[in-house]
Amino acid sequence: MKQVAPLILALSLVLMLPVGHAQDMQGPSWEMGWVTDVDPKYIVDLEDDWDVTGELVVYVANEGPAALNLALTYDYDEEGPFVLDGPESIEVAGNTNDTFRITITGAAADVVRAFSPSSSVELVVVGEEKVGDSTLRTQELEADITVPRMYRLVPNAVEPTDVLFAGSWVDFTLEVSNLGNTQDAITTGEATVRSCPHLTVTGMEQLDNTVVQVTNANGDNKATFTLRLEASSSHQERTCEVSIAVESEGDGNQRSSTFNVDVSAPAADDPMLPDDDVDDDDTGSLSTSDSLPWPPVGQLLLACAVAALFAGRNREPKSAEK
Repeated sequence: MKQVAPLILALSLVLMLPVGHAQDMQGPSWEMGWVTDVDPKYIVDLEDDWDVTGELVVYVANEGPAALNLALTYDYDEEGPFVLDGPESIEVAGNTNDTFRITITGAAADVVRAFSPSSSVELVVVGEEKVGDSTLRTQELEADITVPRMYRLVPNAVEPTDVLFAGSWVDFTLEVSNLGNTQDAITTGEATVRSCPHLTVTGMEQLDNTVVQVTNANGDNKATFTLRLEASSSHQERTCEVSIAVESEGDGNQRSSTFNVDVSAPAADDPMLPDDDVDDDDTGSLSTSDSLPWPPVGQLLLACAVAALFAGRNREPKSAEK
């Protein structure tokens, strides 16, 4: 009889325990886990305009006979690039399984782009088993969320301001921005000139294998190059289309920048006008009187005096001869 008494006392104490504690002694009656593969990280989908989409699926397995009510909360850095949304609670019937979904969208585009794909945001999903206002049991799930690597090298060829003459050259600037979210490099550069076979671009070799860091919102970290346009002396006067393309090492895509440049040819000397082209109105037709100018008055008087002198000498008196 003395041995039975302690057993009865222990049984009475167990019966007096709250339901939650009794279940803890029996082991967990429900489980929460990931349906989505989050090992080692979950990578969201990222569009060219930095629009973020993603979805995480969680399962809840209720192994108990009674319905299970879970209160759900989501703990993550809300100042980061992601916005998460999921249900606040879920009810799972006894001896059944169910799932719920957590949608992921993005914050502002500049915030998403500034987030490094080498980093991640930790998400903790907390499920609390509720009976009335009491919490009987809690489980947590963890996942790291990140973005994929985006590569986008964008060239900008600045049209030269100096006049390009045939037989000369002008320099112009090429800027290459990295508008992706990770370091990239220029595999090679290519120059194309349309409509002007005598115009060439020099200095393109300096682009090869140039590393370009991410260009921030202030435009920092651009790669800048000085290139040259050379026009041969036989170049005709015309407008030429120049295109500069760069190839990304990250994704292999090629992007280009195009501008127009005017080539001026030396002006030819104006031809001399032939004599036949002289206007008759400019020369006029001269009259006879116009072609024989009148002698000066002094010369006329002098000629008259000389003539009178000679006339006087020729008149000798006839009486003297007799």
